[in-house]
Amino acid sequence: MLQRSPWALLTVTTLALPSCTPDPATHITADGIMADVSVLAADSMEGRGAGTPGEARAVAYITRRFEQIGLAPAGDSYLLPIELVGLRKNVTTSSLSIRGPRGALPLANDQNVTYWSTAEKPVVDLRNVPIVFVGYGVEAPEYGWDDFKGADVRGKVLLFLNNDPPVEENGEALFGGAARTYYGRWTYKFEQAQKHGAAGAIVVHTTESASYGFSVIGNTGSRQIWQRTYQLDLLSWIDSTLTERIASSMGTTLTGLFDAAAQRDFRPRDTGYGLTVHIETAIERVEAINVAGVVRGSDPTLTEQYVVFTAHHDHLGMNPDAPGDDKIFNGAQDNALGVAAILATAEAFANARPRRSVMFVSVTAEEGGLLGSSAFVANPPVPLEQIVANVNVDSPQSYGVTRDAAAIGIEMSTLGATFSSVAEEHGLRPAGDPNPNAGSFYRSDQVSFAKAGIPALYLQAGKDYVTPLGFDPYEFRLRHYHQVTDSIHPEWNLEGTARDMQILFETAVRVADADDVPRWVAGHEFEEEWKALYGRW
Repeated sequence: MLQRSPWALLTVTTLALPSCTPDPATHITADGIMADVSVLAADSMEGRGAGTPGEARAVAYITRRFEQIGLAPAGDSYLLPIELVGLRKNVTTSSLSIRGPRGALPLANDQNVTYWSTAEKPVVDLRNVPIVFVGYGVEAPEYGWDDFKGADVRGKVLLFLNNDPPVEENGEALFGGAARTYYGRWTYKFEQAQKHGAAGAIVVHTTESASYGFSVIGNTGSRQIWQRTYQLDLLSWIDSTLTERIASSMGTTLTGLFDAAAQRDFRPRDTGYGLTVHIETAIERVEAINVAGVVRGSDPTLTEQYVVFTAHHDHLGMNPDAPGDDKIFNGAQDNALGVAAILATAEAFANARPRRSVMFVSVTAEEGGLLGSSAFVANPPVPLEQIVANVNVDSPQSYGVTRDAAAIGIEMSTLGATFSSVAEEHGLRPAGDPNPNAGSFYRSDQVSFAKAGIPALYLQAGKDYVTPLGFDPYEFRLRHYHQVTDSIHPEWNLEGTARDMQILFETAVRVADADDVPRWVAGHEFEEEWKALYGRW
């Protein structure tokens, strides 16, 4: 049985706001959250793979819960369908070769190279296309940084370094310093290749620059992927050993490439290598579903503005070829727990009704590349400029109550500052990203909103547990991450989930009741998008 904690029930009486009924946060309970997780993570949901019957069952359950809570549909319906394009390379008939002045690189598929196409073509053929090294491939006008400098790279294959340029000027770090910015994400590199009319893009993998080993992405080209915003004939990762051979032919080393790319005067450079590839791709179109409901605001002048909670309901579905008897990826932590947490928070808001409206969106296809949230932002049920903030819940606390309250992005905006203030008022230490180089802010659904200019926050699990656990929660979570063993475990104690969601609830109430809207801190990478979206300069 779950142990009750003295931290278990926080109230919002400290708010003293007329829009709140007494203690609406008490609707957020560990037992209530567990009840919803138990349904969403059950074998009957078949892992909730996007576009599958299992997802359809999960969507039906979430819709019923929205109705029970009393949420209004965000549009004509709770259901916001999106089309997904599934792409699977035929590994047997596809081939890749890279040749240079010293012959062909020794490519071992899914071991030191992985490749695929997002061009939505059944067959892609490229013959001896020049590979051009473009450094980090960054164009950041706010830093006066341009790695392309007008170079014409149309029709070529671009070789990118992962992460941001590690540059200091006048004693201060550009970009995020140790913290990765969106310029450092591999998705940005692929977007840059499309922007410049390239035929393809290759990202250099090192464990240090990626924050994970090659095995994490090594099989990308051998499994089904979902189409994203970029459509290129070739996408690829190569490991550091292959890149060393390319660098050697260029008269330098991999370290030399990193050093050259960290200079303002860097210019794209031909590698002397050419790429030939034949890719055969099976293309499948399926429908997946976002679910959105609303608690209407109480202030007629602000009710058309929205604070949006998100949590993704999709997971990895089933794999009949998985070893052992268990073939279902239940995704209890990731992210049945997050959906259950926002359902509990919706119940609290149904009893609070702040000035602005609050929308709850259970998004699909996060695991395929944030596709559900991207589709929501691209085609929202309300004008995008009426969404003033996003709070995302993905794999929240599950092991008990902590003395800290953690969220990624607390230093980025006034939304984060509000979260920190609420935590401190309840005697908790606000904590940010424990591993900023991993770029976690850019790896879940909040970044879809942030890229549009909307201030966003990503709830995390704290680390300073009130009751010692007797095990390493990070190692425990990592062991079950994206495995069939991600299910409800005896080690779970959802009092911590409830406490964290109460902090998040109070944060959102303050934002929804405030006279002004959240904004990014001055100089933040998404500040210009915020100004453009809300017409503020």
